[in-house]
Amino acid sequence: MNDALDLYNSGTRALQAGQLRPALALLQNAIDSTSNDTIRGAALRNMGVTLRRLDAPNEAVESFIAALRLDKNDIDARYSLGNALVAIGDHTGAITAFQTVRSVRPDWAQAANNEGAAWMALGRTTEAEHCFREAVRIEPTFAHAWGNLGAARAAQGQHAAPLHTMQKALALAPDDQHIRTKLGHLLTELGHFDAAVRTFNTVLSGMPNHSDARAGLSLALHRSGDTIGALARVAPAIAAGDPHPDEAVAFARISMFMDRPEDAVDTLRSALGRAGQPATRVLLGKQLGQVLDAAGRSDEAYEAIAEANDLRALSFDAQEHTAHIDSIIHSTQHKQPTSTCEDDTPVFIVGMPRSGTSLIEQMLDAHPQIHGAGERGDLQMIAKVMANRELDQTMLHELSSAYLNRIRPLAPDARLITDKMPDNFLYLSEAARLFPQARVIHCIRDPADTGLSCLFQNFKDTLPWATRQEDIAAFTEDYHRLMNHWAEHCPLRMLTVPYEALVRDPEQWATRLLRFLDVPFHSGVIHPHQNPRIVRTASHDQIRRPIHTGSIGRFRAYEAHIQTLLNLRSRFPQTEGTGDRRDHGRKHHA
Repeated sequence: MNDALDLYNSGTRALQAGQLRPALALLQNAIDSTSNDTIRGAALRNMGVTLRRLDAPNEAVESFIAALRLDKNDIDARYSLGNALVAIGDHTGAITAFQTVRSVRPDWAQAANNEGAAWMALGRTTEAEHCFREAVRIEPTFAHAWGNLGAARAAQGQHAAPLHTMQKALALAPDDQHIRTKLGHLLTELGHFDAAVRTFNTVLSGMPNHSDARAGLSLALHRSGDTIGALARVAPAIAAGDPHPDEAVAFARISMFMDRPEDAVDTLRSALGRAGQPATRVLLGKQLGQVLDAAGRSDEAYEAIAEANDLRALSFDAQEHTAHIDSIIHSTQHKQPTSTCEDDTPVFIVGMPRSGTSLIEQMLDAHPQIHGAGERGDLQMIAKVMANRELDQTMLHELSSAYLNRIRPLAPDARLITDKMPDNFLYLSEAARLFPQARVIHCIRDPADTGLSCLFQNFKDTLPWATRQEDIAAFTEDYHRLMNHWAEHCPLRMLTVPYEALVRDPEQWATRLLRFLDVPFHSGVIHPHQNPRIVRTASHDQIRRPIHTGSIGRFRAYEAHIQTLLNLRSRFPQTEGTGDRRDHGRKHHA
């Protein structure tokens, strides 16, 4: 036994000294020379660590599992097993390992952080955020966990919270270029392109081969309008044939913008073949589907999109959502108290995602009296405060003032401010009670085109229904049911704008929109691509092009694949030529 213990100790010292091959031999000799399970288990665990450092993760997994067979309570071996499983792409197994570790050692911040990272790799950002929050609660100075928390919140579509979180991470570790790169990506998502470019350049000044920062710089430059500069940043990696996944995506977006989608197909396929993490494969697969679609290769495009959506595996409870719509309809059938607020500044642009909401807001923002505030969460936040409470006029007036105090600083001189959060169609009753003089612009589009476009987009986790035709159809049914209810029970002035009619005759519809909003005509509204305003949604590249009709009837190329979406066309035909307007007898009809 002493010989085996000496061999184990010698092997462990060699491991600590970085002498990996000698360590491996000594630890194996220790295992072979004894039947003592305690020594064998410890040696197997350290062999696993050695194999990880030798970049042999599969063998490391086998070693950790063998150690746990001898001692299932070896928490260090189970934690190391989790890390090795991540290395071979078994993120589900890794999560199980980390959860077992955390059940025994709930105060171990690193285990919580690593579990969160495994959830992120699966694209499950809600679960990841919970783990990262727990990690920073346990260890408030854990910089990487703060950075990961910021990334998880950003992936959920949050705005201020992830920026604050990422800045805290960088304050704790100002020299950590990994965290700084994450901050750069977040700044790009938020539309702070100049700050993002500076952030990535700071990383690259010290680490010129940092591929993630190089990819981030390219995306930030492209989003800011410097497409040629963006292409120059990723071209060497593309030519070398081994780009970072984000470099492949940046190259694809640039290629599509330059009307050369075929250029990116092989690059994306190659990157997809090398990608291990499911979330990365989803990102690349969605982008591959988009470039194949732009290249007219519809069958291949749908195959890529379907595979990415299956891999993402978001969960949507259609019955629960239907019950939620039922409760909204039931609770808003009768007149309710309203605020005394006479302010008509808010304009709510609602509709299904991909129905033209971004285009209309970009058009309206080109008017000197209108500010496009983007997708705001303020109405939803206030609606939660209003839920299940008896509110009199005074309380409602206070809440309307709270909303106005959040949006007015965005554009103090604007006559009108738009909020284009599509999901605000769920909260039109609250909007009417807060702002009796507000207006609503309702965007509609062919449901097959809308649903297909949703399938192709890589939305945040806030739209779990957008990855399966059946879920899109169920959501669309409930959306129309609620909008029909609002047609009878919502007193707000509302203009319905069919996407197809808008893009065929933008000047006519610009005139109608501006008349509805009671502002004079302005020619800039029909040239939204010339508007320098930053668009943060999935439509950012499309908005930079002149208004066109190319997306009308896009579904026809996919009829063999989307029967469920095609069935929606007969149920919900669009009123393309009329505008389907409704104004409740007030002046300024559209």
